[in-house]
Formats: sequence, C-alpha cells, structure tokens
Amino acid sequence: MVSLTGPGSPASDPAPSGEPDADPHAAGSEAPFPKRRDLRNSGKTYSPDEPDTETVAESGEDAPAPAEKDYGKAGRNLPAAIGIGLLIGGIVLASLIFFPISFLFIILVAIVAAMWELANALSRSGSLVSRFPTMVSAACMVLATFVGGREALWVTFAASAGAVMLFTMVERRKNAVKDVSLSLFALTYVGLMACFVVYLLTQPDGNFYVILFLSSVVASDTGGYVFGVLWGKHPIAARISPKKSWEGYAGSVIFAAAVATVLALTLFDAPFWTGLVIGVVIPAFATLGDFSESMIKRDLELKDMGTLLPGHGGVMDRLDSILPTAPVALVMFSVLPGYF
Repeated sequence: MVSLTGPGSPASDPAPSGEPDADPHAAGSEAPFPKRRDLRNSGKTYSPDEPDTETVAESGEDAPAPAEKDYGKAGRNLPAAIGIGLLIGGIVLASLIFFPISFLFIILVAIVAAMWELANALSRSGSLVSRFPTMVSAACMVLATFVGGREALWVTFAASAGAVMLFTMVERRKNAVKDVSLSLFALTYVGLMACFVVYLLTQPDGNFYVILFLSSVVASDTGGYVFGVLWGKHPIAARISPKKSWEGYAGSVIFAAAVATVLALTLFDAPFWTGLVIGVVIPAFATLGDFSESMIKRDLELKDMGTLLPGHGGVMDRLDSILPTAPVALVMFSVLPGYF
C-alpha cells in the first residue's frame, strides 16, 4: 500500500506481510505523494504545479512572498497613472467634440469590462455572479437608452432582471437567492448608472453636458488626490479608506467648482453660481462612490478591481466616482437654470 503521508511518518501504513517496504530513492520507484490538506470542502482545487504550503512549512523553509513595490506617499505608479489618464481623457474628449456618437462605443467597452471585473470580484464572496447575462444585459440597456430614451431603458432593465433570474433558475444553483441578488446589484451599479450618462448624451448639445459632467468628476478626483498627498492629515472614514482625508475633500471641491464654473459659462452661458453648485455637489457624491467601492474591495480583500489600467487598477477603479454621480448630474441639469 502506498503511503499518503510520506515515509517515516507515524501515520504511515506498514507494508503488507511478505512485501518489502518501498524505497523512495530506489531506481524506478516513485516518491510518495506529499501530505496535502483535504480540499474537498475548502473550495480550492488541486494543481500539480502549485507548491504545497504544508510541505514547505514542515521543511522549515519560508514561502517566497511577491515583493510589492513601494511608491511612497503617491501610493501608485504616478508616471503610468498620468500617462494612461491623459490618453483616456484625450480619446474621450476627442470623441465627444468631433464625433459624439463614437462615445457610445467607448461606453459599451468600458461597461462590459467593468461588469466583468465586478462579477469576478463579487464571485470571491462564495456566490456566482452571472457574468454573461449581466454583461449582455448592460450592453442592451445602453443601446436601448440611446435609441429609445428613458422608457426603453426601464423596459430593458426590467427584462434584464427577469433574464438574470431565469438564467439562475435554469442552472439550478444551490445559493440562487444570493447569486441573483449579487447579479442584480452588479447590473444596477454598473449598467443602470451608466445609462444616465447615455441619456445625457441623447439631449440637444448632449456632448457638452457629458463634457461638463465628466470634467467635474475628473477635477474632483484630481483635486482630492493632490490635496490629499500634499496636506492630507485627517481621514474622513479611516476604517473604510484611510487615505481619503478632509483636506483632500476640500481640494475636490475647489478643483471641481473651478472647472464646472468655467465650463458652465463657456459651454452653456449659464449663471456662474450654477457652476459653483455643481462643483460642490459633484465631489460629495463622487466621494461617496469612492467609499462604496472601497467597502466592497475591503470586504472582498482586494486592492484593485482589476489590472487593465496601469497606475489606476481596473476599469471599475476609474468608474467608481462616475457611476453613482451620473443620476445626480442629470437632476442638477434638469433643475438649474441655463441647462435643460
């Protein structure tokens, strides 16, 4: 009988009578399997190329830990972050100015990528988010909003929710309620919120509304980062995101108010005070969006949602402040003078 605990172990089974003990060092013989934990109920799978942690621990050797580069107070690869940010910003701005309908393609790519990242992240909780149905549904919601407006959006959203539930039922999942809940959360958080940006785009001069909205959010993020790195000392909610400070929030308001006021005057000829209102409200909800994603990542023990954007993390890490702020921007453009 082959021992599963290694030679010399007290739990090793002796060789049957009349049969010599197998010598693991003899030519033509195979060494016994290393001791490994029972993985049947741990949710892990066996891989022959995976180092056995218990065997390493028994040998007295320390498992090599991947070295994480320290970027100092900046907290990220700043040159890569600036380069990627300028590239994406330039592409978005050019599409909105010269060929606004092309921005719809950018939204579709971003939403599908963000939905994939969020589904992968939420699946770490032990449930299974329906990736394909939610990704297809989010794309259909975006297209329906662009073609048919708000009514088409709500009809498509309701149909998408039903499709997700039907898909889960057909698969006969064990945790169907939790799976459906997380799938609908992902569909709402990413797909529905993105459709408010698409609805802005469908309005007369909609590309200018989107430029004002996105510029205000980007200014808020930039001001918060600059002020936070230079003067941040008092965390807003240290348990959720220790690097978000009140000093950084002040920078978000200053930058967003300045940018929103300039664009309100130049793009819409709206009263200057409306830009100040937008500059105060946008950072509040953008910061709440940052905190919301930070809570999700902290609960799932993630640093970033993905790795598609060097210096930024994943696509979701760039949309966290944009998505929850989109419906707020729509409301402000609807009630403030000089816009809708």
